[in-house]
Amino acid sequence: MKFSLYQRLALSLFAVFIAIAIVFYFFSQYIEQQTRFESEQRLHLSLAANLASDNPLLQQGVFDHQALKNLFHTLMILGPAFEFYYLDPTGKILTYSADKSQVKRDSVDLVPILQLTRNQAPLPIYGDDPRHLNRKKIFSAAPVFNGQKLQGYLYVIVTGEQYDQAFADLQADKAIELAMLFSAGAMLFLFIILLGLFRYFTNPLRQLTQEMKNFVASGFNKNKVQLNQWQKNSSNEVHELGSVFVQMAEQINNQLARLQQADIHRRELLAHISHDLRTPLASLQGYIEILALKGDKLTVAERQKYIQVALKNSSQLKQLIDQIFELAHLEDGQVSLKLEAFNLTELLWDVVAKFSLQAEQKKIRLTVQPQSSQVQVYSDIGKVERILSNLIENALRHTPENGEVLIAIDENCENQCQISVKDTGTGIKAEEVAYIFDARYRASNAVKSKGQHAGLGLAITKRLIELLQTEISVKSQLGQGTIFMFNLRKISLDN
Repeated sequence: MKFSLYQRLALSLFAVFIAIAIVFYFFSQYIEQQTRFESEQRLHLSLAANLASDNPLLQQGVFDHQALKNLFHTLMILGPAFEFYYLDPTGKILTYSADKSQVKRDSVDLVPILQLTRNQAPLPIYGDDPRHLNRKKIFSAAPVFNGQKLQGYLYVIVTGEQYDQAFADLQADKAIELAMLFSAGAMLFLFIILLGLFRYFTNPLRQLTQEMKNFVASGFNKNKVQLNQWQKNSSNEVHELGSVFVQMAEQINNQLARLQQADIHRRELLAHISHDLRTPLASLQGYIEILALKGDKLTVAERQKYIQVALKNSSQLKQLIDQIFELAHLEDGQVSLKLEAFNLTELLWDVVAKFSLQAEQKKIRLTVQPQSSQVQVYSDIGKVERILSNLIENALRHTPENGEVLIAIDENCENQCQISVKDTGTGIKAEEVAYIFDARYRASNAVKSKGQHAGLGLAITKRLIELLQTEISVKSQLGQGTIFMFNLRKISLDN
């Protein structure tokens, strides 16, 4: 069962208060009683010895029971707090001044008497109360001798029943005063304990607040502040809050890092794209200005040439703008998948058909292997077609005349089939392979290429591959060609 912060504070405070109150009460009672009895016994320690030495009856060692009883009665009148008893050497009670119904014992234990008279134990020393079977009380005692012979003991209860009654009445009168004093002390102690408990339970809150302030002051950079390791799955709400804050700080830090990286990439992309946009745009504007200024001065052939060049630059400009929008659309994560089963070989032939005229013009062999297959894959046919188009277009661009571009299907992988686009073109340097999918990165073979292209095809391909939750790999050897490979999920014809 989980308790809230307020419940833990209340329960802890109540438990501590009750425990302290109980301990304080019983300890104070014990100390007060021990102190009172020790002082009483120390004060009357020589009472019995003085009585024994000053009284002729006891001094002679021979006594008259009735006379000794009268003596005890007189002493009790003078000192109502005391009770007097005369014992024989074995502890048997011989004489006392009280009603027989009040005395419950016939004898008392001599061990406490010997400890007191011989100073063998620290005060207070408790002896048997003749008026009670189990009660112990402080006393004064002295041996009575007849010459060298021990006749008995004078046994004096220092705090008799009359003393107890008077003390009880006085204690009742002081109860309210003691209660008020105790309440004041308890309230003061409670206040101190309360401050300590509140500080203990709210200290994590102060730490968490300081961490949040430091995190904000650092510009939401988690690496610049030291965050505590809060306990996860704890019943303490503060630790749960701290753990969530740490996760939130990490998330904010990661998002800021991604935003900063995206901003850097966006600025680099804009810088590169602006250059590529200016080139066809300037060329297009130049030829249109020539047509506008010279007009009828141009021959039909010259006019047709300028128009064809302007149309070519316009087409290139449109292609670049389309790719920019497509890449932005993919990076925004707003593209959805339409997964379905389709025949992969049929799709390959459809894509190849689009590039057959371009391949024929460049005298490049464009083939599919195997030429016929019933392999079925489960994917987004539109996205796969776009990937294949980009890869084939890239292969044709970098393959010289009389070269070959081969699109192959490998069905040997379990539950997967591998599609590869291989060319016999210029190839890519080993140190450049890792960067060819970056937007606007142009490898050295592309820089030297005479053909004009937007340069975003492979970046779009990479985003589409990630969207299909698969991977694309590249193998290339400079001067011998390049091969791009990616996998698609294969399904059986029974499905």
